[in-house]
Amino acid sequence: MTTPNPFSLHYIQEGEGLPVLMVHGLYGSLHDWDSLILPVSLGGYQVFACDLLGHGESPHPTDPRMYYAQMLFSTFRGWMDSLHLTLAPVMIGHGLGAYLCMRYALGHPYKVNKLVLINPLLMPEQLSPLVRQLIRHSRLRQLVMRFAPDWTTRKLLGLPVEKNEILDERVLAGYRKASPFNTGIHCSISDLAPEIPDLPTQSLYIWGEADPLFEMSLLHALIDDIPEVLAYELAGVGHRPHLENPEQTTKLITDFLLGL
Repeated sequence: MTTPNPFSLHYIQEGEGLPVLMVHGLYGSLHDWDSLILPVSLGGYQVFACDLLGHGESPHPTDPRMYYAQMLFSTFRGWMDSLHLTLAPVMIGHGLGAYLCMRYALGHPYKVNKLVLINPLLMPEQLSPLVRQLIRHSRLRQLVMRFAPDWTTRKLLGLPVEKNEILDERVLAGYRKASPFNTGIHCSISDLAPEIPDLPTQSLYIWGEADPLFEMSLLHALIDDIPEVLAYELAGVGHRPHLENPEQTTKLITDFLLGL
């Protein structure tokens, strides 16, 4: 399916019931949610999962100036509006997708039923100085790529140091289908941290403590004193808990949706 606008986002829809929106991270696709869509839809929910602008089957603008966080948010919000939902949705996002979900919830706090944020990127400080330099300076990135191409790619994609052929191929498949202009989007996000403590929406945070891309330890100071927040730090898990440990991640999410 696509939405009727110049930047129509490709998406899928499964099941019936309360709407649940699933939003992937940078260089991902709606297929990142393959292991979650079926159990959620069978649980009595209507699942919508989209490919963000410049990803998967959605449009890939040829102008590199189109690739920044506000543009992704604008097209994402347009996609949400096009769904004409009559019930406030549950929003599930990973990484940059979690940032988009949080931005929407902060702007429309009573139009979101619940939030599930997986390894969310919520403030620029979560990006390591090295990653920021690689993202911002193409010449430095090209130089590092020349001498350590595998290391650089794994660093920018948040892949664990220890290789996992199945995970690597899945992540690299999304990377190959995404626009090369996506590289700088992480550095264009706004700082959402000051507004998050006042958000009334019930939220679930899940993150891998071994994330090589984002500094997840910063979340503790942000959310520890917020009511209506559940938080789970998964030991030994990296940037993509829903792909690296789908069984545990799915159980945490489905229990949260059921109010357990």
